[in-house]
Amino acid sequence: MENNEYSNDQEAYANPNVRAGNFNAGSRFDARPPRDYDAERREFCAKRFQYWVLALIVLAIVAALPSIAERWAYSTQKGVERAKYEAAKQFLAEHPEATDRARIPYVVKLAGLSVVGIKTNTYSRGFFGDTSISLGEGSGVIVDASGLIITNFHVVAPEGRLVDGIEILLSDGRSVSSDVTLVGFDQEVDVAVLKIDAENLTPIEWGDSDALEVGDPVLALGNPYGLAKTVTEGIVSAKERFIVNDQGVVTQEFLQTDAAVNPGNSGGALVDDCGRLVGINTAIYGSQYQGISFALPSRRVREVFMRIIRQAQNQNII
Repeated sequence: MENNEYSNDQEAYANPNVRAGNFNAGSRFDARPPRDYDAERREFCAKRFQYWVLALIVLAIVAALPSIAERWAYSTQKGVERAKYEAAKQFLAEHPEATDRARIPYVVKLAGLSVVGIKTNTYSRGFFGDTSISLGEGSGVIVDASGLIITNFHVVAPEGRLVDGIEILLSDGRSVSSDVTLVGFDQEVDVAVLKIDAENLTPIEWGDSDALEVGDPVLALGNPYGLAKTVTEGIVSAKERFIVNDQGVVTQEFLQTDAAVNPGNSGGALVDDCGRLVGINTAIYGSQYQGISFALPSRRVREVFMRIIRQAQNQNII
């Protein structure tokens, strides 16, 4: 009897409900401490916050993957082209005696990094309010590492009207369309200067068009019909082909070559056998190539370029 009473007392003290006199029918004996619901709620919220942070990080990585892949591809392509550029530069410096035919591949690698493709679009509104888009193509030449590009005025202003949009296609595969600035132009000489916001650009080396002789080899680099990195070979056929206006004033001077030039070549580079810029390919004789092409001599282009840059600096355009 005494043993049973002792057991009941011990059992009673094991449950705080019983000890406090709160024992009810159906109550269970539980030795666990009471649950802290506030602590559990805080722990749940902390874990949920961690899950949200992890999910956002994953989404950011997924969104950045295309950009990362593009940068990796660009870096790879840029590295390959830069290596070829340095090798070509070294070869031409060390082998001045190399024949024209042997020099061509190296000249292309040297000057090719500086030649860009240009795509344009122009919007026009019809009589009934409908809108149409005219697309155009041309070429350009990087002449300064800050992003200055020379092209023909008629590339960015076909029929005398400035285009509504310009896209620059670089040799390493990059495309620039949102940060293209028209620095200035000379409509009469047919020269325009653009500026893009891009890094790791390779400017071309200026050459002396006055030093050219009739018969000297030249290469025309550009994007005819949108065919990027097209190269054609020829010679200087004549110098000082002049255009005279109605008042008898010389308004234009051309180098004549037989290097094939087609629509889309306008604004591209004419280079000598050292890869230096000696002209800007501008026009052909007739409606299609017939062996007579015209380029603005680099001397004249550089004069206009420097004047445009001075004006732009005075106006705080660049």
